[in-house]
Amino acid sequence: MTAIAPGTPPPGPASRRSPSRHLLAGAASVLVSGMLGISWLWVSLTLVTTGIGMLPAALTGIPLLVLWVVLMRWAVALERRRAHAAHGIDVMVPARTVSTRPGAGGWFATLWFDVCSWSFWRGVLHHHVVMIVGLLVASAFWVAVGITWALGESAVVAGSGEIGSLHLGLAGLLGAGLAALVVALASLAIGVVIERALGRAMLPTADDALRDEVAELGAQRRGAIDAATAERLRIERDLHDGIQPRLVALAMTLGMARPKIATDPARAEELVAEAHEESKAIMTELRQLARGIHPAVLTDRGLDAALSALAARSPVPVDLHVDLAARPGTEAEAVAYFVVSEALTNVAKHARATSARVDVRGDAERLVVHVEDDGVGGAALSRDGVSTGLAGLTDRVRATGGRLDIASAPGAGTRLSATIPLAPDAARTDITSTDIPSTAPTEVAR
Repeated sequence: MTAIAPGTPPPGPASRRSPSRHLLAGAASVLVSGMLGISWLWVSLTLVTTGIGMLPAALTGIPLLVLWVVLMRWAVALERRRAHAAHGIDVMVPARTVSTRPGAGGWFATLWFDVCSWSFWRGVLHHHVVMIVGLLVASAFWVAVGITWALGESAVVAGSGEIGSLHLGLAGLLGAGLAALVVALASLAIGVVIERALGRAMLPTADDALRDEVAELGAQRRGAIDAATAERLRIERDLHDGIQPRLVALAMTLGMARPKIATDPARAEELVAEAHEESKAIMTELRQLARGIHPAVLTDRGLDAALSALAARSPVPVDLHVDLAARPGTEAEAVAYFVVSEALTNVAKHARATSARVDVRGDAERLVVHVEDDGVGGAALSRDGVSTGLAGLTDRVRATGGRLDIASAPGAGTRLSATIPLAPDAARTDITSTDIPSTAPTEVAR
């Protein structure tokens, strides 16, 4: 699942209008809100109340609620455009979480994410409040216009008229009609002011987007720091628990061989040979450790070759599919590689799986990695200081501005989905048939 970044509507004609044209557009918008208040407001309220009321009856109200949510998504989007066009408000489109699952399941998941977001309900509340205000203001406007019309007609046709028990001549009728017209225009102007204030208060603006961006950047910074700390601790642990004891043993072996060179050459030769074999094993372990930091094949031949090497070394059979439109940047490649590496390591150690599948797809905007197995499931993100592999992967992916999701119901296997956004100005490398990289330039979505 991915979060689509917020953006600003392009400056259109509304941004260059004079105050008088803004007032006319706002007045038209208020009258439109009044028309919606007469018609659509009651349809919306009937749909949601009927859907909720039918939920106890075997959840039969769900289709009505799904329809209402879809209609509200459209209505909220139209309200943002109307606020920008009629009132000149620079409304920001808030970040939206989109499911990466294919088909109807992904569509319903995205719909559920919308329902769970505050920006959706904020837009729905604004939509309904604007319709209620428009209904009241438009009602007052049309009543005042109707009175103005009636008084004007009496003045033209009869030259006099009565308002209740009060008899008015021509001048009185014209004065009363003018007063009613002023009331109509004043009510409309007040409606414009209220609707514009509601838009600025309830719709996301540049300040809201800036606060969200600052919070997201802070989360990415913490993720990068946590990922770097976890990687440093892993390297330190591997050196302390693996390489260091073997180097100590190698030094002790050589130390035992040294005094025997003169007294027992055969034994000294055996100890030196043993030390030689141990040094070669240490070199192999060092190469594996270096591969864990950043494998050379990833730099030299790209993600496809590096993942193929991972799949070949996996004790669990891996079905690998890689489909990249162009070679991603270095950071995205490294993060995707370590997501797959850690996931396959967990499959081999803990999943008790008979097979695994890795699917990597990339375009100009994002790199999507799916890893799933048919094991026992039950994997969970933990920050207990012991089993922190998934937590480290989450921090790595989050540091790029992406998202890692884990689905691991007991008995149903484990599925990891990582979405890694690609920088629009990052250099890309085309993938050729011989896997030899060649530089080429190029250009965001639980």
